[in-house]
Formats: sequence, structure tokens, C-alpha cells
Amino acid sequence: MRTRLQFALAAFGVAALAPSALAADGVTVGGQLEANYTYNFNKPNTRNNTYLFNSTDGQFTVNLGELSISRAAADDKAGFVLRLITGRVQEAFNAAYGTDNILEAYGTTKRNIGSKAMTLDYGQFLSHVGYETPDMGSNNFFSKSFQYQYLQPFVNAGLRATVPMGETTSLTGVIANRFDGVKAGASRDLAAGFQIKRSGKSSSLSLNTMFARENLGTAATPINRATNVANLVYTNTLSESTSIVVDATLRSGKDAANRTYNATGITGYLTKTMSNANVLGIRAEYLTQNNATSGILPSYVTDPTRKPTMTSITASYELKGAFPGARTVLEFRADNAGAAFFPGEKAGTIKKDQTSVTFAQVFKL
Repeated sequence: MRTRLQFALAAFGVAALAPSALAADGVTVGGQLEANYTYNFNKPNTRNNTYLFNSTDGQFTVNLGELSISRAAADDKAGFVLRLITGRVQEAFNAAYGTDNILEAYGTTKRNIGSKAMTLDYGQFLSHVGYETPDMGSNNFFSKSFQYQYLQPFVNAGLRATVPMGETTSLTGVIANRFDGVKAGASRDLAAGFQIKRSGKSSSLSLNTMFARENLGTAATPINRATNVANLVYTNTLSESTSIVVDATLRSGKDAANRTYNATGITGYLTKTMSNANVLGIRAEYLTQNNATSGILPSYVTDPTRKPTMTSITASYELKGAFPGARTVLEFRADNAGAAFFPGEKAGTIKKDQTSVTFAQVFKL
């Protein structure tokens, strides 16, 4: 209740600002609303689809309500980004990180280093690792991939600096409180990462990393363990109507019992704009872990003798103009785990497979 009130007050405050004054100062106000209905053919007794955000089965849900206000940085003026959210994304982020209604909140400035213009961000921002984001964004898939859900960090709080290394290449460095999240908890060590990105006329390639040593115990009895991730994202616009993305991640570390794990995942995305302007999307992914006694892929819990694996194939179809002013997406998804993981219809039953269908709409302010 408190977070909903905070969001409502913030929305009222932004709406009360004079649009002409905001525009004159270079301030942009925006927002979006994501709503969905997901039906799981397993009819899980837990009513949980095991997805990251659209996790509630058989219910209409506000996945994300967002109000944003931002200003781009200039040589003589600081910029900022503030994104306030509510809905299932907010509930998940707040439960995990204590972020209340804030998705991103950071200031940004520009500094000249010789002939190069460095951009410096300070505050809370989305992770540079991976292709997907908490909102649907520019891709055509409403649900989140398992790779994003289990292997990649979501949000960081700290300092981020980006420097151009040429006309097509940039280098970004990050120092954050922790590998994933905004509060360090019992840890005193900072996490670090970087991104090297090269962009061409129709393609881009980025190498993204994050390294951390975090205390999995308490301040009195620390259990310091490493967590590392290396990620590669390749995008290519093959033609005016067809594009592909490949997102690959390697994550390694140790758990509180000092057991080493490493897991890898790869996800491919294909989108095709049809002659009627509707957009067809195909997403396929595979995740595996090299040991079955400890780690971050969930399927090892129910069968520790088997190597954890997860696969998923998603087909989406975006109907252009079906509802004027809104993005309308139909999504069919089939998932498989190497060991039984997905809840079944009867209490206590667990299955290796599940299929689901989602109807979603996204409204932009």
C-alpha cells in the first residue's frame, strides 16, 4: 500500500509540472503500461508459472506501470534519469533489492578528456550485461528468457563511465555496490565490470563483464565468495524486415559451502516484419551447468544426480494496429528442464515440461 501511494504521489507531482517549462529546460516526460494474461497448460497448483515477472497463472496482471522523467546531459548542463514503476516488476525488484518504486535514478554529466567526451553516470541504473531489460523495450517478447532470469544481473548502484574509443567503439567501466542489486548487505567489497561495444551500420557486438566478491554470511561471520559473469551480445539487421540477436553468458562462482559452479547460456532471437506490418518473433535458448550439487539453475534441487539444463522456445506475434496506440502481442512458449522442476496440476506433482500462452498489451505515454 505504501509503495502504491508513493507512486501515485510521484505521478501527480510530475503531471502537475508545467509541460512548457519542462520542454524549455530539455526535460522529457514519458511512461508506459504493460498488462498481460498468461495461461499455463500445466495448470500449476501453485498458480506460479516460474517466470520472472508474468509469473501468475490464469490472471490478468499489470506487469509494469512506469512514469519517467529525464534530461540529456550537455557540455554545460547535467542530465538525469528517473524511472518510477509499479506492478509485478516493482514487486519483484522491491522484494529482492529493496528499491521501492525506483527502477532507475541517476545523474549524468559530460567531461572532456583530451579530445574524447566522457559520460559519467552516478546512481542506480540497469545492468549493462545482457540483451533483455525488465520492460518489454524494443524486442518482441513479453516474457523474459531463463538466461536473463537466472544468469544475468538486473540492476546496479554506483558509478558508470563511458568513453568513445573511436567512431564505432566505446568503453564503459562500472563500479557498483554489488554484482546484482543496489545494497551491499554484509559485504564491504565493491563489484566492478566493463563493456566494450563496437557498432557498425547494421550490426553491433558488445563484450560485457561483472566481477564481485560478496559476503554470503554476516558481518560477524563473513563467508566471502566470488561471482563472475562474462556476456557477449551480437545484433544484426539483415534487411529492412529481418533482424537477429545472439546473447551468450558464462557465470561462475562459489556458494556458501565453498562449492564451485559454472553455468552457461545462449539465446537466439529472430524477428521478421511481415507484409501486413505484423511482426513475427522466434526466441530459442539453452542453459546448462557443469555440476549438479550447487549453483543457480533451479533444476538441480529436485535431482542432484543429474546435470542441470534448461531449454525454451518462444514464438511471438505482434499485431500492428489491432488496438490503435498500443502494442498487442500474442506469445506461445514451451519450456523444458533436465530434471522435474515445473509444478503440475496436483499438489506435489512436478514436471519436466510446461507450455504457456500470453496475451499482452503495452501502452506508451
